[in-house]
Amino acid sequence: MSRGGGSYGEVGQKIDYVFKVVLIGDSAVGKSQLLARFARNEFNLDSKATIGVEFQTRTLHIDARTVKAQIWDTAGQESLFSIMR
Repeated sequence: MSRGGGSYGEVGQKIDYVFKVVLIGDSAVGKSQLLARFARNEFNLDSKATIGVEFQTRTLHIDARTVKAQIWDTAGQESLFSIMR
């Protein structure tokens, strides 16, 4: 989370907080669907496995503050498990 003087998003929009979230876990547990639902309000039963990393952002307005969420969806590979420890 960052806070300070704030930053600016699209078209000069002031961002009060930025949250960076990394979704990690086993393959085929729903990380990509969680990201799709949050960022794009979509759900797809026929989704394909993530290759590498997918990244989405969403800007929210909460209690008169502008919050930007940056969400990273990992591929669920064993090589990424070292970040969980």
